[in-house]
Parts: sequence; structure tokens; C-alpha cells
Amino acid sequence: MARTTIILDDDLLLEVKQLAQANGTTATAIIREALKTYIERQRRVRTLSFTGVGKSGRRSISKRAEAILRRKAKSREGW
Repeated sequence: MARTTIILDDDLLLEVKQLAQANGTTATAIIREALKTYIERQRRVRTLSFTGVGKSGRRSISKRAEAILRRKAKSREGW
């Protein structure tokens, strides 16, 4: 692990410390878990950048690309 410094406003830091104390953990653990959760959510939001690269011969594909990609990502089945 690496050490880093973050700057929080006083109210947020107080809330983090209170939450840590109430849960019998450290402020570091609370912040680490919050960042992990945030990053995981951001990964799920990304759109695949290769959308529209090829030609399928069907015009409806381009209109439905986002819905198709979301459905495929949820099912986690390949193409």
C-alpha cells in the first residue's frame, strides 16, 4: 500500500471520524472503502469506445447500440 494525503473540509472529516468510531474501525478504512466503492461504480458506467466501428448492414443496430451493450454487459455473455 502507498500513503497519500487528501484534504477534507472539517465537517466531512468529523463525520468520517464519527462513523469510524461507531463502527469500531479507522477513518482510513472508511475512506478506503468509500473510494473502492466509487471506483467500482465508475467502471460500470463506462461506455465501450468501439461502438460504431464496424458495419452490420442493419440500421437499427446503431440506434439501439447503448441498449444492446447494456444488455450484453448485464448478461456477461460474449458476442
